Amino acid sequence: MAIRTLLVEDSVLVRNVLRRRLEEIGCDIVGEAEHATDGLKLFRSLQPNLVTLDLVMPQMDRFDSYGLFRLIRRESPETSVIVISAHPKKTTRSDFLRAGALEYFEKPFIDSRALAAALNRAFPELKVLSRTAAAARL
Repeated sequence: MAIRTLLVEDSVLVRNVLRRRLEEIGCDIVGEAEHATDGLKLFRSLQPNLVTLDLVMPQMDRFDSYGLFRLIRRESPETSVIVISAHPKKTTRSDFLRAGALEYFEKPFIDSRALAAALNRAFPELKVLSRTAAAARL
């Protein structure tokens, strides 16, 4: 089963890395947004199972990624959210995890194994590919 995934990230480079890693794990990237306002529109129209959310993005229409996180949790608590940020503060991480984030990763290095483990917790039906199997597919 592919996990319908929305990427909300302003960096094209980070989106490309995330897309590749998530697709190798078994996610279907159904949309990409460069800021929270577009992320909200895509979230509501695509109804993904998973959203990856960068915390530091340009604000549009006075709406930011924190607001998007709160709206997703309120409108669709069953949607898993993985927060990705360059903010290394432990309090920020723990605040998001307490508020319902599936996981919180710090940029620039996102551990592929930890990402796969987080997705397995939320989506037990997902069959995470081993590195060998993923490499053989390429």
